[in-house]
Amino acid sequence: MFRILTFILLFPATVVAAGTTLSLDDINDRVRRHNPQLAAARLRIEEAHGRLDNAGRLTNPSLDFDYAQNVRTPEHGFRLEFIQRFPLTGRLLLEKAISRAQLAAAEAEVRDVERRLVADARALAVKLLALWHQRALRVKQVANSRELAEFMSKRVATGEAALVDASQVQLERGQLETSLLLLDSERAALLGELRPLLGVRVSDSVEITGELPMPVGVPKGAVDPERRGDYQAAQRVADAARENAALAKANKWADIGVGLTAAQTRAEDAPDGLRRDTMVGLKFSLPLPLWNANEGRIREANAAAIRADKEVTALAVQVRGEVSGARGEMAGLARVISSIADVLIPKAQHIEEQRRTSYGIGQTAFIEVVRARGGRFELEVQLVTALRDYHLARTRYLAATGATAAPAKRK
Repeated sequence: MFRILTFILLFPATVVAAGTTLSLDDINDRVRRHNPQLAAARLRIEEAHGRLDNAGRLTNPSLDFDYAQNVRTPEHGFRLEFIQRFPLTGRLLLEKAISRAQLAAAEAEVRDVERRLVADARALAVKLLALWHQRALRVKQVANSRELAEFMSKRVATGEAALVDASQVQLERGQLETSLLLLDSERAALLGELRPLLGVRVSDSVEITGELPMPVGVPKGAVDPERRGDYQAAQRVADAARENAALAKANKWADIGVGLTAAQTRAEDAPDGLRRDTMVGLKFSLPLPLWNANEGRIREANAAAIRADKEVTALAVQVRGEVSGARGEMAGLARVISSIADVLIPKAQHIEEQRRTSYGIGQTAFIEVVRARGGRFELEVQLVTALRDYHLARTRYLAATGATAAPAKRK
């Protein structure tokens, strides 16, 4: 058991090698610069730029050529036709407007991906910081339990305590040592999740430094969904849907065709022989919406536009709910933290000092001193757990308000 404990105590010093060391404040910038998923998402903006460049253009003109030859005589002829199609409606402007809205939506979606990735990475960093503090406290508890076990062993040897009591203390010590192994296992799992978010190779080590600060107050103020990338994207999608509904109506009329024609024939003109005739002309084509007036597309586009507007409204409600929930959780945990730090731990320290004083004058057994110390350690563990949950709630609050992601800058 002593070898296991020695391994546990030395483990943190052996796993941290040359690698990445970050504080909680460094997480945001690290994710923005090195996260591969975010780098891939940014290509959506370039895709949208490409679609915008291609939108709102006239269709390419067509050039037709016909040639005919009489198989029994030298008579022949050919026809050349150039046609360009033009929209009767504002279709091209609507297509451009749709692509602009889609580009804005793509930029907002990338900001939302960044917001969520930063929030995930910060949450894992908070858990790692809390875990290290919990581990340090568990190590103190193990040392305290070992001291109690040695004391009980001496009392059993002198016949002052029962063997079953010493066995119970040994069991508690073993449970604490096992909890350290579980914490190290949890740390490995958290680092496995954090490395991809930070863009760190599996073979490299990651260390999160610093401490979880005490709450300084619960944020107040109105919720502005406009700061969220997903809300901005939903608004731009709604804009595109409205433009698409107008485009569906405009597409009731197909493009007209305007062109030039040139024809030449060589035919027999008795009794003068073969004669060459050349003709030029204009061509105009107007498709009529007699059998297909695009009613189905118009109905579909109108429904999509209404649905997009309702999704924007629903998302605003969701954002306000997320902010309110995270804010309420922060307020509750702040009260818990204040109670533990300002009331319970001082009381535990006072009881421990009393037990130590009583033990010094022979009025209290040493086991009471050790158990009082263990009670204080357990309160400190609860404080770290409450601090962790508070900062996780704060991370969710920042993500819900869109405060974890800065506006994307175009290069």
